[in-house]
Amino acid sequence: MKKFLFVTGIVGACTLLFSACHKGEEHFTPQSINAAAFYNEHGATLQLFSGDASAGFVITGAGGTEISFPVNAFVDEDGHVVSGQVEIGIIEILTKKDLLLSGVATESNGQLLESGGELYIQALQNGNTLQLNPDHGQWSNDPVHVKLPRSMGADPAGMILFNQGPRYDENLLNDDSFTWLVFDESPQAMVQPYSYDFNIPTFGWINVDKFLGYPADQLTYVHVKLTPGSANGLQDIAVMMIFENLNAVIGLNYDPAMEWFGTESFSLTPNLPIGEIISVAVIAKDAQDNLYFAKQENITIAPNGLYTLTPQPANQQDINWLNNL
Repeated sequence: MKKFLFVTGIVGACTLLFSACHKGEEHFTPQSINAAAFYNEHGATLQLFSGDASAGFVITGAGGTEISFPVNAFVDEDGHVVSGQVEIGIIEILTKKDLLLSGVATESNGQLLESGGELYIQALQNGNTLQLNPDHGQWSNDPVHVKLPRSMGADPAGMILFNQGPRYDENLLNDDSFTWLVFDESPQAMVQPYSYDFNIPTFGWINVDKFLGYPADQLTYVHVKLTPGSANGLQDIAVMMIFENLNAVIGLNYDPAMEWFGTESFSLTPNLPIGEIISVAVIAKDAQDNLYFAKQENITIAPNGLYTLTPQPANQQDINWLNNL
């Protein structure tokens, strides 16, 4: 999973302040948007639940994800079955906005994926991390079962299950981030009218995705540059590519030698489909934690395309655009 923007949370709406000049005229001064507050309000945050491990329980996330935990579904670090109250945390990644702001990109060892939804599950007791009881694993008679809401506008054909794992590039790339790895290739068994239903092999990140299968001669690298000087003083710069006709978002890494952002650092071969329509967005913050943003829309990917953006203080229109992804 290429992590191009950390999950922290994200800010609220921009308001306008009125001020009067000495002549009595009014003008608008846009208020800066605090980056941390923006992520807190708009990001895919950790949702917290509790339940009795000895009795089993069901939780439902804000986005509609339902997770059923059977009796004795948890073990501690020594493998002992846990009883009593446990705390569950989940993150639901169901939309392009969720993908963009979470930084959980749709790629597997550089290959572009289309997402049917992503989910993070953690389990704790008294602050200690719990594991899934192997007796209630994916292929058991009484597993932890997930119903992940699916978009009626997305084609479920070819969707399979992935979880987080180490990147495999034969040590040819300078990238040690995690990626998505296939763990179950039985797609149709999980497709239901309104959800993807599946059992999990472990806690942590898990998602429903599919490979897109573009021929190699229809793939290219794409690069993004920032206007000279526009990134001075900015921190945590993230450059993302959002696909118009796919539920897919991929991040671009900075190449200091070329002074541009691209995907070569985590993809051995060109990985972006020529002809697909995309938007490119930049999100960053300054030393005062003010949010900066830039975007280009309706771009048709061309071979070796190069696009230039200029980050500026974010405004309400930028927030609206993100909310409408």
